[in-house]
Amino acid sequence: MALVSEFLGQLTLSYSGEPEPKYPTVVPARDFDPARDAARIDTAIKTKGVDEQTIIDILTRRSCEQRREIAFEYERFAKKDLVSALKGALSGSLEALILGLMKSTAQYDASELKASMKGLGTDEETLIEIVCSRNNEELADIKRVYKEMFKKDLEKDVAGDTSGNFAKLLLALVQTRRDEPSNVVDYEKIDEDARALYEAGVKRKGTDVVTWIEIMSQRSVPHLQKVFERYKSYSPYDMKESIRKEVKGDLEKSFLTLVECFENRQLYFANRLNEAMKSKGAKEKVVTRIIVSRCEVDLIKIRTEFKKHFKRSLYQTITEHTKGDYQKALLSLCGGDD
Repeated sequence: MALVSEFLGQLTLSYSGEPEPKYPTVVPARDFDPARDAARIDTAIKTKGVDEQTIIDILTRRSCEQRREIAFEYERFAKKDLVSALKGALSGSLEALILGLMKSTAQYDASELKASMKGLGTDEETLIEIVCSRNNEELADIKRVYKEMFKKDLEKDVAGDTSGNFAKLLLALVQTRRDEPSNVVDYEKIDEDARALYEAGVKRKGTDVVTWIEIMSQRSVPHLQKVFERYKSYSPYDMKESIRKEVKGDLEKSFLTLVECFENRQLYFANRLNEAMKSKGAKEKVVTRIIVSRCEVDLIKIRTEFKKHFKRSLYQTITEHTKGDYQKALLSLCGGDD
């Protein structure tokens, strides 16, 4: 017992209930004039062959609020909707990126989730990435906006599109029942959860997935970080190795995404970007989704993690794996070389 108390004595946790600080690459432009921007975009759209550069320069260097004001001004004098006008003027990956910027972060995530569950077959990769990497506050926003945009509950759509333990895990996360971090470190609870995770998985034949889901969807992130540390004193494998041994398929991917995000969310996104730009081209949908959804949240930190782990900057990597106007837009959102 002395060992346990000694170990627990080393664990301290400093956390105040503040919202997570933001590390955006896209910030509000100074000397902002929405009417002037709207007029320049109108001219760019009407130019023979479309002046993509002007559209990119303006929309990738304005905050979400500012883009909304530009859209309002545009509609006022052009008498048509800016999003429809951009759809008509642009195409391919550039169009997807620019239209993504015309939504708020929560609207964009909600649209991506909706698209991943549309039609035949589910795009599990997108579903896992968004549901498993967003925090309580982000998920609550996404749910609210999803309902406003599609007149449906996100939970119902997820339940209708997935099955088994994979569905149970996603639903548990979408229900946003995660504890808020506390200044009090509950060492007994840390030990109890670590042991429960071990006894529900590696220790027994078969896996008691429900226990895993409950702990990973309800405990606060700082608490879980301590639990995974403590887990190593029960199990011969760390949490990620245990997940790989115990479960497979989408469930495995989901649990791994969760653990990676609990440990270092920005590193998770850096890894996803690196994976998406490994081969000759790029998985443009993944690159667009991460850059657009994180540029006003934490893309500066994602860039830092990227450089640290892959020994080259995100900026250089985008330059090597993309081209044309799409590349220019991504580089502008990336906000600089490291």
